[in-house]
Amino acid sequence: MSKKWKINLTNWFLKKYTAKHGRLENKENFDAALQFDNIVIYSTTALGDFMFNTPAIRAIRARYPDAHITLVVHEKNRELVEGGTEYNRIVYWNSKIKTLSPLLNALREHQPDLAVILHSHLPYDVISAVMAGAKYVIRDNYSSGISGLEQWLTNYIFHYYGHFIRRKLELISILGCRSDDPTMFIPAPYQAGIRDPQKTTIGFQLGASTGSRCWPVSHYVKLAEQLVARHDDVQIVLIGGGGDENKARQFMAQVDEKTRARVDDRIGKTGLQQLITLIDGFDVLVTGDTGPLHLAVALKVKTISLFVTADPRTTGPIQDNERHCIIHASRSGFTMPLEAESPVGVIQPHRVYSEAVRLLRLEPHIS
Repeated sequence: MSKKWKINLTNWFLKKYTAKHGRLENKENFDAALQFDNIVIYSTTALGDFMFNTPAIRAIRARYPDAHITLVVHEKNRELVEGGTEYNRIVYWNSKIKTLSPLLNALREHQPDLAVILHSHLPYDVISAVMAGAKYVIRDNYSSGISGLEQWLTNYIFHYYGHFIRRKLELISILGCRSDDPTMFIPAPYQAGIRDPQKTTIGFQLGASTGSRCWPVSHYVKLAEQLVARHDDVQIVLIGGGGDENKARQFMAQVDEKTRARVDDRIGKTGLQQLITLIDGFDVLVTGDTGPLHLAVALKVKTISLFVTADPRTTGPIQDNERHCIIHASRSGFTMPLEAESPVGVIQPHRVYSEAVRLLRLEPHIS
């Protein structure tokens, strides 16, 4: 079914449904002074998306300290949210119509007065919010801000230009929530990382959500060899998901023997909780625009983030600026030969090395 037909069918269904059921209020009745006993917050997409939503989740809890808040998330982020204190209950949902019925059953246990959809998938998020009994629904529509379901939404963002975090905070500002704190945080309790004062531990995140956001493996190899050759205390840890294991094999095959001896390959070997602890022990993380970058920012770990196809003005670090180096390069006809492995290849290893030396105040070894 095409997206247009799906939206049209959803509008038809909701008109029929709300004529006899549901509690959806006219948006004109909304007032920022309203108090809500039960709230549902949706954040059902990727790790990085969820991290961008944490400031808004905190702000909603602060605005409604006595409300019962249900957080709807994807199962893959379970280890990130279990045991968090900014919500009362977690419901796992994969955004599919096949699992809509159990989602509705769960939500109706604490029938929501307010639904806040920070990031989820149309149209089933809006359908579930209305059918669960929400009186008011606000949603981040992304893209142009137009979804085709605006008649069911109390508020949505229209053509917002700026960071994703600030867009979420702007969205919920109509509730009377604070919108001035973009600081991300890790909701779940986690084991703190341990840093060896005799070593400088540098993390390499080899993968990303798309190949166009990955720094070439050959560039990571050159950076690693520079770091190891010039600094005796450097240790390198490779991180990434199971889908990045081939990149790890390429890396280990290409680096020289001396460098290989100082590399710990953890790709595909950690769960989310273990990954958080691992990153927390880094002195710096070198990465493209991907979920572990945002974990590191929330953990207050230094980062060197590489942007070419993504825009750091929308997804880059915006807290603790002194800890983070953003390298943002443009593509041009001249740089095309550098893109053999990935567009991010236009960022050369020597530039990243220089920023690592500056950020970590690395001293060269004395022969």
